[in-house]
Amino acid sequence: MALIPFGMMAQNSQDLYASADDIFNNSFADAGTVATEDNSDDDFFKVNDLLLADPDFDVQEDMIAYTKDQKTVYFSANRKLKDKKEDVKIKKSVQLQLFKADVTETGDWVNLEMMNFNGTKHSTGYPALNDDDSVLYFVSDGPLSTGKTDILSVDLYDNGTYSEPKNLGSKINSIEREIMPIVDNSNVLYFASDVESEGQELNVFASKVIDNEPMAPVKLNVEANGSKEAYITAFRAVDAETIRMAEEAANLRDLEILLEAENLAEIEHIEEVLEEEVVGSAYDFQSSNVVYTVQIGAFVQKEKTGTYDKSAGLFNYRYDDGYNRFYSGVFSTVEEANAHMMQMKNDGYRDAFVLGLEGTRRFLPE
Repeated sequence: MALIPFGMMAQNSQDLYASADDIFNNSFADAGTVATEDNSDDDFFKVNDLLLADPDFDVQEDMIAYTKDQKTVYFSANRKLKDKKEDVKIKKSVQLQLFKADVTETGDWVNLEMMNFNGTKHSTGYPALNDDDSVLYFVSDGPLSTGKTDILSVDLYDNGTYSEPKNLGSKINSIEREIMPIVDNSNVLYFASDVESEGQELNVFASKVIDNEPMAPVKLNVEANGSKEAYITAFRAVDAETIRMAEEAANLRDLEILLEAENLAEIEHIEEVLEEEVVGSAYDFQSSNVVYTVQIGAFVQKEKTGTYDKSAGLFNYRYDDGYNRFYSGVFSTVEEANAHMMQMKNDGYRDAFVLGLEGTRRFLPE
């Protein structure tokens, strides 16, 4: 039986984020392109303890998570398969996979098990456990991911089984990369994301997890390659008002209609339905006046605003997060805005919602 020495792998991966390089996306070839003489996809999913001693089984030392009692380890690894080209065998890496193993009293890894949500067409990596070892977080670029890489989770049961994976949702995941989750003993989830730099620089965010549901994350003033202790210190420095504003912004995002700007038919339909019914005037986003309006859409597209020009009461504003948001009507009271929203819902716009404006600040009415 093949064993892995404890001393070789005992260091917790949550303290090893020394590099912000996204090896998750860049270092692993598509397993479907790898031709082998004696390996198939079926063989790829067959595991036993001998695999731990295989030199082509590449355990990622920064992707290891131990349970609190040090009796179980979750880790990511990839295998190098042989690609035969012109009679020359070339070793190629395939996707990251998540594994589980028991840890003996001497620190060796035994009873190797592959997690059943792996696949040959996507990667799963960066395992992280919550405070009581009941939830395993990990990163994936598979079918459940909505961005380049997302953070997912599974519930771990006492009998050794686990739930189906679930995406942590739009509060945590974006269209860009979310990677490197860490959980502290207060069940605060830390992770890195390049959403604010559109795929360039990684920033660190923190989200308090309550009843297994992550709250809105806040950006931390700390380097992405910092230690877990540095993340915790940075989060403790965040004031309550910053956390409240992050939660409000997240609630607004959940309500928004994220339409593709290319969907001109939908835009034209909005125009057709609202043209004769909208009352009120456009809003000055440089003012400090508090008004109420109805949001009808948020678009990434930078153009297309002229489509709304002929519709009375429709106005828009491009915010720093890149979304061009369209509103219908300006009202002095919530009641007036609610009445207009109900008319829009009757016309088929079930996702329209009322919000308050104070300059560029957006807020949900109480």
